Amino acid sequence: MANRLVNGLADENVRWNKNVGTLGDERVTMIGDALISAAFVSYIGPFSYTFRDNLWKIVWLDDIIERKIPYTEGVDPLGVLATPSE
Repeated sequence: MANRLVNGLADENVRWNKNVGTLGDERVTMIGDALISAAFVSYIGPFSYTFRDNLWKIVWLDDIIERKIPYTEGVDPLGVLATPSE
């Protein structure tokens, strides 16, 4: 039983180390991702899909890039706000 426990924890160690690396990257891009998502919720709701898509992908992302705010490349505001099943 002890061997199974130790082997199981060894696998978890690999996963935990990977998560720590990912969290370090996300810490840097969290500000831009949150900014895009908050703006999406606050301002974009009443518009059509096409207009919303153009607004945040072209206008907002260009502004974030110009201001050198770090964000996740290919960020989807809905993906930040909820999981696909939600």
